Amino acid sequence: MQNLDQIRAAAANELCTNAPFTRSNIAGFPSLIMNNGLLAATAFAIESEREARAGISAAVDGMARHLANPIHGITALRGVTTAAALIRALSAQATSLDLQRATAEALAFLSYVKRFAKRA
Repeated sequence: MQNLDQIRAAAANELCTNAPFTRSNIAGFPSLIMNNGLLAATAFAIESEREARAGISAAVDGMARHLANPIHGITALRGVTTAAALIRALSAQATSLDLQRATAEALAFLSYVKRFAKRA
C-alpha cells in the first residue's frame, strides 16, 4: 500500500507529464489558497480560464481529480473531475471538516505539482 506522499507524487507527475502549464503559471496558487481559501482560489482559477492564464485551470482540474480520490476519505467529493464540480461539491455537500481536509490536501498536492511542472 502506498503512503500519501507516494499517491501525491504519482498524481502530480501524471498531471505534469503533458500539462499545458509551467511552474510559473501555478507558483502563486498555493499562497492564493492560504490567503483566500480553497473555494475562492478555485473560483479564481475558473475565472482565469477565460484570460491568458488558462494553464492554471488545467492544474486545478487535476487537483480536483486528486482530491476526489477515495483514499482521502472526503466522500462529498466522490466523482468530482473538474474545478467547477469541486466548488459545487465543497459548497453544497461538504462539511467544514471536509473543506479543511480538502484544503490541506490541496496544498500538499500542489507542492508536488510545482516540483514536477516544467520550468517556464
